[in-house]
Amino acid sequence: MKKIGIAGLQRESIRDMIEKQAPGKFELYIMSDIDAATGVKNNQLDYYIGACNTGAGAALSMAIAIIGFTRSCTIARPGVQAKADQISRWVAEGKVAFGLSVEHVEHAIPLLVAELD
Repeated sequence: MKKIGIAGLQRESIRDMIEKQAPGKFELYIMSDIDAATGVKNNQLDYYIGACNTGAGAALSMAIAIIGFTRSCTIARPGVQAKADQISRWVAEGKVAFGLSVEHVEHAIPLLVAELD
């Protein structure tokens, strides 16, 4: 079972949406951004999901610092919705840290979960 660390704003909403989309398929952990990113780096977690107002700043800053820029991406930002084909490409490229703006949680999380499942 894949493990996901969830950090940032609306973490509980993200957790609940993942459980709704893929019941029992992931172990989900509400964590600080530092703990979640460190968990991914140390192979204790498979993925990091962070949310903030922009999807790039606070959502991903610790993930980029700890996991690396090349393994992180913003899947949705203000005014720009997530795209299934882009998420699929990023997952295939080995991205493990995903940031999004809080305005896109309901749209972006189901697309991301479909690729991670």
